[in-house]
Amino acid sequence: MHGLRFRRAVTAPLRKPRRLHPGMTVSLVAPAGTFPEGTVQRVQSCLETLGYIVRPGSHVRDRYRYMAGEDAHRAHDLWQALTDPSIDAVFCLRGGYGCSRLLTRLAFSQMPEASKIFLGYSDATFLHAALESCAGWITFHGPNAVEWVDRPGDCSESLAFLEGRTPFAWSFEADQVLYPGRTCGHLVGGNLTCLTHLLGTPFAPTFEGALLFLEDKNEPPYRIDRMLVHLAQAGVFEVVRGVICGSFVDCGDPAEIRTLFREHVLSYQIPVVMDLPFGHGRWNHVLPLGASSCLDTKAQNFYFLENPFLEP
Repeated sequence: MHGLRFRRAVTAPLRKPRRLHPGMTVSLVAPAGTFPEGTVQRVQSCLETLGYIVRPGSHVRDRYRYMAGEDAHRAHDLWQALTDPSIDAVFCLRGGYGCSRLLTRLAFSQMPEASKIFLGYSDATFLHAALESCAGWITFHGPNAVEWVDRPGDCSESLAFLEGRTPFAWSFEADQVLYPGRTCGHLVGGNLTCLTHLLGTPFAPTFEGALLFLEDKNEPPYRIDRMLVHLAQAGVFEVVRGVICGSFVDCGDPAEIRTLFREHVLSYQIPVVMDLPFGHGRWNHVLPLGASSCLDTKAQNFYFLENPFLEP
């Protein structure tokens, strides 16, 4: 195999969190970009209305250049939220930029045995990957909390997944299939740009035997092209078992995006499906990263083979 030498697939099961229920405590953290004043209070009100106790990080209202505070302060809030046993879930407020700067500040190998729900997407892809590969956690790719301010109904929808009331299963149409087949593996991935930047670092997710999920926003086709070439040349498509594409918002002509995936992925003869409701589009359903999943293009469904939560 050419490209990077990947770690062998992890055989030990990943740590599962407890599912959420009203009365639990949620921490709001801002590991990346900034957001409008008043956002924290509005998100907190939304969650409290649904019965949750909300504890914002100490520095979530900080500002430093284009980030929500200095690296040390953002890392402090995140570490406190991840390791405090009184906190049941950690929700990222916003993506943007900044999560990659925190990775070397977090002692992932010293994470507590008991995991908890970690929710976010976009720039949080860096944190999802590190929590899976370095700490052995199942995490949850889904909306950043700022998005609930204008669409509070989406907050209830996300919590329905995290409370175990909505199953992690989706169907799709035949015209969404680029390459047919049935395959299973643990789910890894997230934002294509962030994932590409993780290659060659100790924080990259465990690609071997995985189903790879990709999405992005505001990247013109030539950049998508370059990143898919990068993944291919690094050997990623040689070791994953299938590719699941979410939304590619404002990335040019959708037909061109499909053409790029045909050019760079289909030669590996692994199942590929497009346009599932994950990512920066109108629909961003919650996905348990690290959990065992299955893609079946004949049955036209994508689902999970295991409960991503601890059994009651």
